Amino acid sequence: MEIDAICRDVCKTYLNRDIKAILSESMTITEHVKKLAETIESLNKELQKQVLEHHDDLLRQASHATKLELVLNVINMHIQNLFANAERLKSQLDLPYETLEKHINVLRNLNSASHILRQVGRVQQLSKRLANTNDSVQKASILLELEELATDQDLTDIDAVTTELRNIRIQRQNVIKLAAGSLHQGLVNENSIQTSTALQVFVNLGTIKNKLEDLIKGYLDDCKDIIKSVLKISSSNKLKSSGSRITTSTSQEFRNKIWTELENSFADEMYNTCKQVKFLLVVVKEMHLKNPDPELSSQFWKNLSQLLKEELTQSSPAVIQALEDDYPKLLKIYCEMIKKLNYDEFKFDPTILKTLENSYLSGSLSRMSNPIQLMFSSENMPSQDGIDDLIRVITSEVSVALIEEHLSENISKNVVKCIKMLVAKMEQQIENGPEAAQVLAGSPNVVQQKNVQYCNLLHYMQLKTYRMLSNMKGSLSETCVQMIEGSLQAMTLLSGVILQPIVISINSIIETIIVTIHMEKDWARAQVTSNKNQSYSPYMKELTQFINRVYNTYLCNFQNKEVLSQKCNEIALRCIDLFILHSVLLRPISQAGRQRLQNDYNSLEQSLKIICPNLADLGRPYRIFKSMSLLVTLSPHEIIQGQTSGSSVPDSIVLLMLFSFAGPELASPHQNTGWSIPKLTTWLDEHPNEGDRLDLIAGALQRYEASTRQKNSVNYDPIYPLMSQFLEQIVKMKQVTH
Repeated sequence: MEIDAICRDVCKTYLNRDIKAILSESMTITEHVKKLAETIESLNKELQKQVLEHHDDLLRQASHATKLELVLNVINMHIQNLFANAERLKSQLDLPYETLEKHINVLRNLNSASHILRQVGRVQQLSKRLANTNDSVQKASILLELEELATDQDLTDIDAVTTELRNIRIQRQNVIKLAAGSLHQGLVNENSIQTSTALQVFVNLGTIKNKLEDLIKGYLDDCKDIIKSVLKISSSNKLKSSGSRITTSTSQEFRNKIWTELENSFADEMYNTCKQVKFLLVVVKEMHLKNPDPELSSQFWKNLSQLLKEELTQSSPAVIQALEDDYPKLLKIYCEMIKKLNYDEFKFDPTILKTLENSYLSGSLSRMSNPIQLMFSSENMPSQDGIDDLIRVITSEVSVALIEEHLSENISKNVVKCIKMLVAKMEQQIENGPEAAQVLAGSPNVVQQKNVQYCNLLHYMQLKTYRMLSNMKGSLSETCVQMIEGSLQAMTLLSGVILQPIVISINSIIETIIVTIHMEKDWARAQVTSNKNQSYSPYMKELTQFINRVYNTYLCNFQNKEVLSQKCNEIALRCIDLFILHSVLLRPISQAGRQRLQNDYNSLEQSLKIICPNLADLGRPYRIFKSMSLLVTLSPHEIIQGQTSGSSVPDSIVLLMLFSFAGPELASPHQNTGWSIPKLTTWLDEHPNEGDRLDLIAGALQRYEASTRQKNSVNYDPIYPLMSQFLEQIVKMKQVTH
């Protein structure tokens, strides 16, 4: 509106600005006054205008105000009436409320008086019952109820009750004293009825938990005193320090005194104390107490173990030295006490004696290592006497440790370390150079004799160790036996390592001799010897003599027959493989030559029995060898027929043998590739897979077929169709099986 605009302009000009800013303007005061007058006049005119324009509205507003004033007067009248009514209602309620409050106070006082009278009556009644009963269990129940009544604050200032409560406290002390004495006597005599009755007194008194804790603590204190008294060094024993060890002029008497006291204390005092705890815990368990502590027994044993550990570690150096040196004796005493207690909750904890055990194990390992160090301390060869000394020490250490399985296992680990040390020492002395491998001299050289002695000492050690384990059968745990026996395998492996250079040389010379089969020129002769047993080949005679000589000269001196048998089996297997291979590669060869070759098979079998009496134990290679001794004299048709009907001979061997029935144009695989026979042997050793060998043979047949076609010839070698068909059958059979 216009009035609003004028008012805003005046306020902006004269009210919202600093007076100094207004005066600083160019207008004079008169001009400002004039301007204000003009503004006021404009406002008056605008007000008159608004009144004239809104005259009816102003009249209506004035009438509404009159009506509102009348309504407010009516409401005010009603409010005054409401206040008057509220005052009348309040006066009507106050009087009954005050009366009711007085009655409530009276009832409260009556109830309090009644409660006090009842409590006093109950105290007097219970006091009378307490005086008339001699049963401690009932007295305890009564005393517990009286204790609960004594906590009532309303009875604090009543003289009669105070006097009774004073007498009750005296009675409680007497009951506790009698129950404690009865409990002690029951525990000492292991009288379960007396003990459970005394415990029931404390149950009824509501102090059973605290009582049990006090009892356990007392027993622990007793055990601590016992251990301390045992480990305390007599002042009459003056100890002197010598280097890192403690010595005394009467050290043996000192040790005897310590062990005598330890044995007596653990067998008597400690045992009796722990037996009483066990009996207490058993009785508590049988009583089926409400909310018993399930960890009571385990906590006692844990605390006792910790206490023993602390007391042992805090002993004097002389005592600790004695305990370390004879640790198994301490362990035996402790374990025997646990065994006598025969309680599931009381189990041996190896950790409590760990420090002593570690020191003993270190000394034990040192004692077992000393004979080994002594054996190799001089330039002389170790002897069986040194092994005997070592076995005696090992047997002594293992026997002492039989008292406890955990110690036995740790000592067995020391035995394993000792055996490994012996093997390592001997391995350093063994020589594997050319001198150790030669087998052509008339007798073993010095290096070979030395290696044989080391191998035989290893075997002697094995035999003695097995005998020791056999003597301890039933005493030593299966775990320990397996641990020690497992370590002996290192000796077997080292024996094999000693023999291996000789085996390699023997195999090499056997191969050299067998290869000479191809140098003999009379394989193709037509004459058949009438006496088969007298038809020996020169190479076979040489091979037989070599096998016999090398076994009697170089191998039979090894006393470890198990390892020797394994190595002889390796020689026999290699000899069989080489002989079969070179016998099938032999060409040209007549029927007479095949007959002589069969005799060579029989001769070789007899020769191999020198080093391997039970050739049948070789398994499949021996079966192949026996089959080949029969196949060499058969015709190609008979050979293939026997192979298709089922044979142990590999198909590749049969195919290589069939090449010997062919003419020179059908070249053998090695001839086809331009290889020498030794190179073919090497290739076959590197490719034992039958598929690879058949591929090599197929390549030779395919090349022959291609060469024949290039010559425009249709005349194939008679053996070729048989070999080709046989090879196709083999391929088809393999495809079916796959």
